[in-house]
Amino acid sequence: MNDTATLSRRQTAEVQAHYAQLARHYDRRWNRYSQVSLERLADALPLSGEESVLDLACGTGRLAEILRGRHPRLTVTGMDLSADMLEVARGRLPEDERTHWHQGSMESLPFPDASFDAVSCSSAFHLVPDQSRAMAEMVRVLRPGGHLCMVDWCRQVPQIHFIQWLARLAGRQYRRILNRSELEAMMQDSGLSVLGVEQFNATWFWVMMCMLARRPEA
Repeated sequence: MNDTATLSRRQTAEVQAHYAQLARHYDRRWNRYSQVSLERLADALPLSGEESVLDLACGTGRLAEILRGRHPRLTVTGMDLSADMLEVARGRLPEDERTHWHQGSMESLPFPDASFDAVSCSSAFHLVPDQSRAMAEMVRVLRPGGHLCMVDWCRQVPQIHFIQWLARLAGRQYRRILNRSELEAMMQDSGLSVLGVEQFNATWFWVMMCMLARRPEA
């Protein structure tokens, strides 16, 4: 087994254990951070109202709730590594013909090619061991003309850079936090056209980037 696969297995176990403890308290503990960052993602994602959206690392389902509140006829599929976070998501939005929940990794998506009009990922890409593979999977399941919107930590900001350094020093959860140019280059290398990027504060401390890209028409 190669180093990336070993890291991926270890990281999956660490993330699942971490969020098993945090799931019931996550929304209360990270309320402002989540609300600001997810509202910003929802604002950036161009939707007419009847698309099919895949939300990766969906957590407790707050983005799905926001999107469905704005567009009741959307079909939203959420996927997360944590069964415990998904349990909270199912309590927020029960599964039906327009709401689907799956447990899994964004490095290996269990969906056919060109399945979704939009793909989103918030506050999680920095935890993915094989980011290039995950990006390729996002593009694979995105329909031509569809949009990918990502919100994540931004390493260009000193305090976020410090978090990455501290996590590595302490041997805690793996984190590879990108800066804006690195994420943009990864999207472009995967065949996407980057439409825009903005930096914003989710809290006074947490500085985020929101990047929107589009898969060109075939």
